[in-house]
Amino acid sequence: MSWSPIGRPIRVGLFEHDPDAFNCFRRLPKKPCAKPGAEIEIISMVMKILDWQWEIIDTEREFDVVNDFGNPTPDGNFSGIMGLLAKDKIDMSGLSMRITPARMAFAHFTFPIRYFQQVYIIKRPPENDFRNFVFAPFTTDMWLLLLATIMGVSTMRFACALYWDSRVGSKFNIYTSSVLVNSRLVHSFHRLIQETFGLMLKQRVQDPTAISTMFLEGFLIVAMMSIAQYYQTSMNSRLTAPPSSRIPFLHQNQLIELLLDKDTYLTYYFNLTLEGSTEKNEYNIKRAMAINPIVVRAREADLIKEIQKGGVFYSTYDIEFLPQAVSVWDKRQGLTVIRDTSGILSYVAFGFSISNRKLCQMFNKALLKILPGIASITLGPGYGTKKQAEDITVQTYQVNKQESDVTPECTFTPLPY
Repeated sequence: MSWSPIGRPIRVGLFEHDPDAFNCFRRLPKKPCAKPGAEIEIISMVMKILDWQWEIIDTEREFDVVNDFGNPTPDGNFSGIMGLLAKDKIDMSGLSMRITPARMAFAHFTFPIRYFQQVYIIKRPPENDFRNFVFAPFTTDMWLLLLATIMGVSTMRFACALYWDSRVGSKFNIYTSSVLVNSRLVHSFHRLIQETFGLMLKQRVQDPTAISTMFLEGFLIVAMMSIAQYYQTSMNSRLTAPPSSRIPFLHQNQLIELLLDKDTYLTYYFNLTLEGSTEKNEYNIKRAMAINPIVVRAREADLIKEIQKGGVFYSTYDIEFLPQAVSVWDKRQGLTVIRDTSGILSYVAFGFSISNRKLCQMFNKALLKILPGIASITLGPGYGTKKQAEDITVQTYQVNKQESDVTPECTFTPLPY
C-alpha cells in the first residue's frame, strides 16, 4: 500500500508545458494517462519505485502561476514555481529547473536530469549567394587589401629598378634600357605588375639583382604561398560542405555587437535581461539594453511577428535536442534556432521545498535507478525530437507521399528554466 513520509500526499506543483507536462497529466496519479509528458513520466516512475502517495497541483488554476519557473523579486523572494517552493505551498516542482546559487538558498535540488544551454531563435536566414563563390574565402576588405598590397609591392619594385638603373647604368638594368622615356616608364611599370602577379601565382620571374630586392621578393613569395594555401584549404571545405544559409551570429559576443549597432533587437515574454556568459558580455549587454531595449510581447503570436521582423528570442534549451549549433526550429514558420556553444551550460533538476531535504534525498536514491534512461524518455515518441541541422546538403530517405505532407508540430518557445 502506498505511503507518504510526510503523513499526507506529496504536492507536486507544475503548469502545462509541452512536451514535459501536457495532454492528460492532471488525471495522475488517480487515473492512468498514456502520454502525460516526459518529465511527468519520470516523476511517476520514481513515485512507483518509492511507493509514495502524491498528487498533482496545477499551479495555473490554484495560484495563477504559468510559464514562470522563478525569477528574483524586489522583496528578496522568488516568483513562479520557486516562489511556491519557498513558501511551502508545494512540496516538489513537477518540472525541472535550472540549478543556480540563488535558487539553492530557497530549495533543494535532485541530481541533474538534463543539461541546458543558451539558445536564440531567429527568422530563417536567407540563402547564400553562390554567384561569387570563387571570392567567398576572403571578405571584400581582404580582397581590397591584397590588391593594394600588389600595387604597393609593384611600385616598390619599380622604384628599386629606377634606383639601381641610376646607380649602375644599363649593365644591371633588368627591366628596360631607357626607363626615363614616358612610354618606356609605363611599359616598365606594367611589366613589374605582371611579374608581381607572376610571383603570387608561383610562376618563374627574372632573378633579383640586389639583396634588398631579394628580401622583398622572398617575403612576397612566402606571404603569397601562405595566402594561397589558406585559400585552397578554405575552398576545399566550402566545396565539400557548402553552407546553404547566412547565419548572422553564432555566439553571444557577436549578437551583442549587432545589438549595439541596432542591427537587431531582443524580444521576450517579459523584460528579462539576457544572461551574459562572461563579465565583459554582462557589461556590454547593459550598454546594449540602454540604447536598444527588449521588445516585450505577452502572446506567442506577437513574439513570432517580432522574430519575423528581425528580432531575436533568447532562452535556454536542452542540448540533447540540439546536436548541431544551428538547427531548424520550425520549418512552417521559418524559424531557426542557434545554440551558443560557448554559452553557459546549466544543470537542470527537480526542486523540493527547503523544509523537505530528507524527502529530496530519498527521491534521489530512487532517481538513480532510472537516470541512465532519462534521455530515452525525453526523446520518446510523442515528446521531444532532435532538431534537424539548418545546413544539410545531402539527404537520402524514403517516405510515403501522404506522410511527407505532414509536418510534426513543435513547441514554439523554450522558457527560462
